[in-house]
Amino acid sequence: MTSVLNVDTIANKAGSGPVALTKQTTIKVFYISTTTFGAADNSFGLSSSTDDSAGNTTLNFTSAFDGVHHAVAGVSFDGDGDFFTENKTASSVQLRHSGGWNGGGTASFVDADIEAMITGDLA
Repeated sequence: MTSVLNVDTIANKAGSGPVALTKQTTIKVFYISTTTFGAADNSFGLSSSTDDSAGNTTLNFTSAFDGVHHAVAGVSFDGDGDFFTENKTASSVQLRHSGGWNGGGTASFVDADIEAMITGDLA
């Protein structure tokens, strides 16, 4: 026998707020930029995003994490490049996209479509 549960809102026992996640975590921030590097085409949990320079953008979070140990998972849609993070703080992270490495061992940064998800404990 199958069951269907149709609800508009799930609230805590007191009815005054959301339910608590017990021994679970969820994505706290997501960012999608597919048209203009730095500008968010779709996002959640961001107060702003800034195009710092070619291949570098900073995400500023609506709610700070409890420290710098939040996890960032993402992808860039440039087959030759590398996606990584730098300058992590409790309230922001810099996403970087390298278009490759020159013969001197330094990266050349280029704009690319980026999608990122961030999880961790909020402050």
